[in-house]
Amino acid sequence: MPIICKVSYLNIDLQPSNQKIMKRLANLLLVGLFLPLLTACPSAWEPEPPQVSSYQPVLMTRQQLEASVIMKPAQAITNPGKLYKYGNYILINERYKGVHIIDNQDPTSPQNIGFIQVPGNIDFAVKNNVLYVDNAVDMVALNISDPNNLQISKRIRSVFSEPVTPDGLTPQYDRAGIPQDAIVVGWKLKVK
Repeated sequence: MPIICKVSYLNIDLQPSNQKIMKRLANLLLVGLFLPLLTACPSAWEPEPPQVSSYQPVLMTRQQLEASVIMKPAQAITNPGKLYKYGNYILINERYKGVHIIDNQDPTSPQNIGFIQVPGNIDFAVKNNVLYVDNAVDMVALNISDPNNLQISKRIRSVFSEPVTPDGLTPQYDRAGIPQDAIVVGWKLKVK
């Protein structure tokens, strides 16, 4: 029941209509939703300083890199990455170092028979007797039909970007004094 005041000749309705109440509630709700956005802490808007990697680069010149893919005697597996079965062989990536060749003709007694040194190697693939490896920033194709007699079929320069640090953070190092054609082939922990 509306409250009506009679003031001389005016009738004033002091009870708002339902429509007015709904408008006021809607406005209050909007203010309530957006108020926290307007009063947010200014420090939350400031970007965090970038985290810097605790690794420093291992470098090679272009000439050293292109001469670095060679077959070596078997080595211990210390930092394995990708594993691939190829015929009677198992190929195991040694991160940033190369690829181990394991003779698996007798699965009960696999033999580590050699190591393909490929500085900067993180990934590889095999197709039609060709081993495709990343040699830091280059793509190298190796004919592995005879694993004891590897042959480089092709090298494509600067296909990949610089290898990522093991901790995934941005590296920070001074390029002053480093040869202009130096290429990052791996990472080692900074000495503190």
